[in-house]
Amino acid sequence: MVRFLKLLKNNWLDFLIILLIIVLNLFWLPTFSFWSLYPSKTKSFSNTQISQFELPATPVIKLVNKPLISASNYILIDVDTNKVLVSQNSNTRIYPASITKLATALTALNIYPLDEVITIDEEYVEGKVMELKIGEKITVKSLVSALLVYSANDAAFTLAKHQQLGVTGFINQMNLLVKSYGLKNTNFVNFDGLQNENHYSTVYDLSQLGRISIKNKIVKDMVKTKQLTVSSVNNNIQHELISTNELLGVVPEVEGLKTGWTPEAKGCFISLLNINGHYLISVVAQSDDRFEDTKTIINWAKKNIYWQK
Repeated sequence: MVRFLKLLKNNWLDFLIILLIIVLNLFWLPTFSFWSLYPSKTKSFSNTQISQFELPATPVIKLVNKPLISASNYILIDVDTNKVLVSQNSNTRIYPASITKLATALTALNIYPLDEVITIDEEYVEGKVMELKIGEKITVKSLVSALLVYSANDAAFTLAKHQQLGVTGFINQMNLLVKSYGLKNTNFVNFDGLQNENHYSTVYDLSQLGRISIKNKIVKDMVKTKQLTVSSVNNNIQHELISTNELLGVVPEVEGLKTGWTPEAKGCFISLLNINGHYLISVVAQSDDRFEDTKTIINWAKKNIYWQK
């Protein structure tokens, strides 16, 4: 001990330098320090990261007057903010008719691979059909395209029947899908929207279904397709399909989505609109002229809505 103290007394300057190096290494030098091996668990955000985040522009309505249309139920929402811009009877039950097929398409895309091949073993002839033939082999993607563009009921039937638990299992999956997004006023009992008292929705729920649908690239691309040819996998059968959306390519603001009609539902139409670079979704139901009503809503939106940061 005495010897150590004597050594320390003679070399105190060396000892001080060594101690200083140790302290610098532990607490100061960022590259070599001990603490860099155990970084803090708290994440920090740089000014650059914060500045890159931008809130969507907020739609502002200039006037409170509603568009004058024939539809008894309608709604217009802003896609980015989900703000309701104008509506009437938006939570009253209506029959969705073939708008149902948006849920059919999303369900099929959730449970089947796009390139999965289905062999037609039963014809379906109710409503609008693409005339699939027994023995025909066709992909899931082609069937989804046909039901979105042409509203083919036999395409919807084939996709539903292909589910492991059959049509009932597929429809259960459709209902689970909408319920998972909180759409409590919607219930499906079929895959194509044919009339049934227990098959219902609201224009608000359908606007949300549309908002969900356009997040899927396959759906978003298909619903804006005016004309399409789909073939069996060996190309020996072809189906020429023209969109049921009469506003596509006619009204520049319209970029999709889905039509519907039955005698009980009357005309219904959910549309994806691009107004000055901002996406809106319009839904009209119980309409005497679904396309003319939609054009009126578009003109109203162009005159009465602007966006601000």
